[in-house]
Amino acid sequence: MNLEDVNFDYFPRSPQSNKKWIGAGYFLGTGYVWKKDFLSFKEAKKFVCSLGLKSQKEWNEYCKSGKKPDNIPNNPYGYYKNKGWINWGYFLTGKNISYLSFKEAKKFVCSLGLQSVKEWLEYCKSGEKPDDIPNDPYYFYKNKGWKSFGDFLGTGYVWKKDFLSFGDGKKFIHKLGLQSVKEWLEYCKSGEKPDDIPNAPWSKYKDDWKGWGDWLGTGTVAVFNKVFCSFDKAKNVIHKLNLKTQTEWREYSKSGKRPNNIPSSPDKIYKDSWMGWGDWLGNRNFCKANSLLFEEVKIFVHKLKLKSRKEWNCYCKSGNKPNNIPNAPWAVYKDWKGLKDFLGY
Repeated sequence: MNLEDVNFDYFPRSPQSNKKWIGAGYFLGTGYVWKKDFLSFKEAKKFVCSLGLKSQKEWNEYCKSGKKPDNIPNNPYGYYKNKGWINWGYFLTGKNISYLSFKEAKKFVCSLGLQSVKEWLEYCKSGEKPDDIPNDPYYFYKNKGWKSFGDFLGTGYVWKKDFLSFGDGKKFIHKLGLQSVKEWLEYCKSGEKPDDIPNAPWSKYKDDWKGWGDWLGTGTVAVFNKVFCSFDKAKNVIHKLNLKTQTEWREYSKSGKRPNNIPSSPDKIYKDSWMGWGDWLGNRNFCKANSLLFEEVKIFVHKLKLKSRKEWNCYCKSGNKPNNIPNAPWAVYKDWKGLKDFLGY
């Protein structure tokens, strides 16, 4: 039959929902079936014991060889977990191997120098693990001394710790003199941080958290958390400084002398009231933005026949621009309609 002759409208979108469904392999004709009729644990164990396998590693190699019967699962531990499974030693050799006590197993595992759960799982698959130590120690030693993988492996890493209170933790951190989040992260990685202080204090102390400046003791406050004084009050303070240019303002802003309630970027914080840097600094020769009306400025600028912001910037730097026309007219004039309208092209 050709596919062109088949009306797929009669095919269900979810054939697996049919009660007669066996598997995709049966449906597609590949023969592969997900669900198999496996042997009972007793029958499977009897067969496997006859193979003379000595370890889980040899079992994995046997599964990959293609010689294993389909009615025995690759993962007997998962399939027979509640159907007679005791341990790998019992499945492979028929001998019921008793596990070491938690203390003895931990002593042996700590000597291996494993650093993570991932390394532990790889070690279990390697075939080098003694049969008298379980693959899932957290399950077997649950009420027999188990605390965590960090304790079992000897790394000391514990998921849940008894941390210091927020006040005590902050008091300790202030003595370190850390100045930034970057320095904090480096300190956490150094191994010098006490275990009773969390790596993520903002999460652990979320009810008390007030920012990194408070935690580190620098006093730095994020811009969105700061409370600035009014625009007019800030201008009165800045005018007394007699700053002449925007460059001088930047140098002053970084000097440490700028009050915390005055922003370093006033053009952004006070954007609704902003009238240009000349107005902010009180320097009338820097930018007399109000001496010409917007329409008057446009008439003058149109005659220059500038075609782009790049050309406008070059003109501003040339020294030919009158002082009563601002460098940033878009920040000064409320009638601003775009650069094309301003330059006249």
